[in-house]
This record gives sequence, C-alpha cells and structure tokens, in this order.
Amino acid sequence: MAIKIFESRTGLVNKLRSRGLIFNERELRNTLKKFNYYSLFNGFENLLLCESQPKKYDAVTLADFEALYDFDKKLSRIIFSYLNKLESALKTSIAYHFAECYCNTLADTMQYTNKLNYMDPQDDNDLSNTYCPYSNNYPFVNDQNKRIYLSFNDFLFFKPFYLSNLIKYNDHIDKNFYSSSTYSAPRDVAVYRDDDDNYYSDVAVPIWVAIETLSFGEVLRLLHYLKIDVMEEILVDFNLRISKRSEFLNMLDFLLYLRNCCAHGSLINRFNTPIRYKVNSNIVRSFRLEPQKYLNYKYSKLSLFDVLKILSYFYSLNDIRKLFKRFFYSNNKRMGVRRGNELRGKILNQMGCPSYIEWKSLLMGDILFEL
Repeated sequence: MAIKIFESRTGLVNKLRSRGLIFNERELRNTLKKFNYYSLFNGFENLLLCESQPKKYDAVTLADFEALYDFDKKLSRIIFSYLNKLESALKTSIAYHFAECYCNTLADTMQYTNKLNYMDPQDDNDLSNTYCPYSNNYPFVNDQNKRIYLSFNDFLFFKPFYLSNLIKYNDHIDKNFYSSSTYSAPRDVAVYRDDDDNYYSDVAVPIWVAIETLSFGEVLRLLHYLKIDVMEEILVDFNLRISKRSEFLNMLDFLLYLRNCCAHGSLINRFNTPIRYKVNSNIVRSFRLEPQKYLNYKYSKLSLFDVLKILSYFYSLNDIRKLFKRFFYSNNKRMGVRRGNELRGKILNQMGCPSYIEWKSLLMGDILFEL
C-alpha cells in the first residue's frame, strides 16, 4: 500500500522501537513535535537501515537521524546563499547593461517595459524589431523553454498594468518619489494608473529598482528575451562569449531548480533535476556531467554533484567542504570509524558521486571547468 494513513505519535514511537531504533522516548516525542516524520525518518532511513523487508536498524540512534537532518539543512542553507549571490549578480548585470543601452536618459527610464527593445524567440523575421536570430533552432522548445518560447507577450514587464502593480504591491516603491515634472511617458512603455484609473504620465521607476522585485525564474526568462547587444555584455561579466549564450541559459536552468528546492525545504541529499529539464551537450562535456538517459534524449536528470559542478563555475564551494569535514568527523566520533565511513559513502553516492576524493577535488576548487 503506497498511500499512508494518519498515525499518532505514540504509534510512530512504537514503530521506531519495533525497528530497533535506539532512543530516549521523551527526546523522541519532543523531536516528533518539531520535525516532520517523513522528512526526518523516511528521508534518511535508506542510509541507516540494515534490512528493508521488514525495516530494521542495527545500533542506529535518534542522534544519527538528527545529525543527517541537520547536515542536510545546513548544506541547503549554504547552497541557497551561493544561489542568492548569483541571483543578485545577474540582476545587477542585467540592470546596468540594459540601462546603458536603452534607459540612459530620463525620457527613456521605462524603456525596459517596451517589448520592441527585446527579441521574441518566435520572431524569425530579420526586418522585425523583435527579431530573434536563434528562432528557427531555439533550444529545448518542447521542454523547459516551452513557455519562454511561446509566451513572449505575457512577460511581466509587458503587462498592461505593470507599473501600477509594481508600485501597488511593493511598499518601498513610493509613487511620489519616482515622479518628475520633466518626465512624460513615451509610447509603448508602462504608465502608472491609480485604483480610480487616473493616469499619471510623470511616474517612472528605473530598471535597477524594478529588477529587484523579480524572482530568479523571472530573471532567467528575461535573459532569454535580451537582444544580443545587451546579452553580450552580460556574458562578459561572467567570463563568457556570446557564442555560449545557450550554455549559460541552460546552466541557469539547473541552478534555478536547485535554488527552488533549497527555498522550499526539500531534502537536498536526495536532489535530482526533473527529466523534463534537458541538458546541453556542451555543458555535459565541459563539466564532465553524468546525466541519466531518458527515452530518446540521452542528456537528462542531473544529480546534486553534477549541479554543484555547474555552481562551481561561479563560486568557490569551500564552505561546503568545511561542512562535509565537520559532519563526517562527528559521524565517525559518534558511530565509530567503520560505520561512519560506511554512512559517508552512502550519502555521497546518493548525492551523485561515491568518491570522497572526487568531492574534495570539486569543493576545494582543484577541478577547473571552462566552457
């Protein structure tokens, strides 16, 4: 039976006792009040069971589960901090280079809401303002880029009440502060209307303010729509050439998914990207990834180890190395060296690579990846 029915805490205590878990009942009951049973026990039992049918533990304690859970949450927080830094760097780069090109005067402040300053992935007409030179061979249009490819006109910046909603739903953006008697909204840009539908042509919020309200996913979508002149400068900020546009965007696909898993409290040691996220073959080669094969497409589904390789292009992962060192040392001290090393091998394998030597090489920056 796959569907689990409700079980009382007393029932859960008795279940864990019958499986041989070593615990103080009072401590276990307090733990069950603080942590979800599924995340704490089901999430890690495959690493600690000595038998699976029926489930049995051998000299496993409540502290062993708590240590694994604590490790996972700390690892998630460290990864999340790296990805927040990357999100901030992307926003800064986009705002600067787009403003430099299209919003460098007061009159042009809102030109980031003018769709004519972007390229529509479906537009293959080279005489059009929104022409996309990649249109006829756009990557992954049936997979992770499908909505991006098909829904250019629905992007947030182009919505009819974008500026009104930006001000309405962000308390730190004050209409009066962003008003100027010397500004008058030109054609094709967002304008401000209040709740009574009064029109104000003198309100303009710069892109470097507006972009801070975007999610990572919206930032990634925006990158897809940037014209080559802006995208080229952004890629320079990340030490890449414009010829690596597709690879860069695909790298961000997986970092965005990892970021969302961290933000939503998923167990990171069990992380894998979904099969609908396909991988650029140049990324596979450059980062020496090991994606799983899915149906007729051989590059799909990456492990945490693989996605951390991609992250290592942007940042040193030394904080993760330090966490690993402390965690594995404490396990050996609590469980003994043999059992501690066995657990180390299991969790590293679950995260995508069983070799601690390879993990250390990645986390210490001994492996340098270039696109």
